[in-house]
Amino acid sequence: MSVNRPHLLFLYGPPAIGKLTLARALEQRLGYRVLHNHVTIDAVLAVFPFGSAGFDSAVERMRRDLLEAAARERVDLIYTMVFAPSDAAHVEFAANAYESVGGEVTFVRLTAPRDELLVRVAHESRLEHRKLTDATTLAHLLDRFDLYAEVEGRPSLVVDMHATSPDAAADFVVASLAQTRL
Repeated sequence: MSVNRPHLLFLYGPPAIGKLTLARALEQRLGYRVLHNHVTIDAVLAVFPFGSAGFDSAVERMRRDLLEAAARERVDLIYTMVFAPSDAAHVEFAANAYESVGGEVTFVRLTAPRDELLVRVAHESRLEHRKLTDATTLAHLLDRFDLYAEVEGRPSLVVDMHATSPDAAADFVVASLAQTRL
């Protein structure tokens, strides 16, 4: 935990891009806590069907409560999210939760070619958190939503998760943080 300025490291990109893999590598290097998007999804799935009004509302409330509590308690946090432009209000809420207590926010946008994601989505490791594992569904989501979009108004580090190993990506993010957080 940070004594003075809590830090939110906001990782975003499409499904199967490697958000959780990178988050875990960063967790080892930085000692931050990880709040990945499926922590809330998995909890709410126990009560509501995916995509229902109750599901969406409960996931949003849970994420907001966790972000506010972490910021208030000055927890350095890695937060992962599949982002589309329609999620801008949630992103601003997350950033504001940290900035309102004097904290810092760093955005990291993960990229990889679409064809690579369609292969990765079927990896067995995705089953642990009931993640999307169907290439046809992922292709539909990529066609329907701009899941490669950059968070508007928030400069982001960009990491190509196809050209970079998770360890090299984590090293790059840590080095970038060392330069910007002096």
